[in-house]
Amino acid sequence: MKNKEVALRQDLAPATETVEHYSVPAADIYETPDAYVLMLDMPGASKESISVKLDKNELKVKSSVTSLHADNATLVFKELGTAGYYREFTIGEGIDRDSVDAHFDNGVLTIKLFKSEELKPRSITIH
Repeated sequence: MKNKEVALRQDLAPATETVEHYSVPAADIYETPDAYVLMLDMPGASKESISVKLDKNELKVKSSVTSLHADNATLVFKELGTAGYYREFTIGEGIDRDSVDAHFDNGVLTIKLFKSEELKPRSITIH
């Protein structure tokens, strides 16, 4: 069951989906003249465990998180999550689907969705 949030722009709308055993990562979305930039907080995830898929108008981010304690240790108290992350975003027609960039650093996944040429601001020459 999807619970759609209010979209800040028509071309990028965050959506949450209840998926068992996954946490919804906190996200920031900002706009530059050329792109929308998503930043997702995914502590404990590794670059190799993250999957970013763009299919038609859906951007899906999924990651698993593995246990951080040593295999030979006995767990006494547990609050750190190991379930992983899942988040969906609805992408509008103004996004160039061939120009998407993703980078993971210090537990933050940054996805840059470049605007199509029609959506970019342009200056008009006065004759």
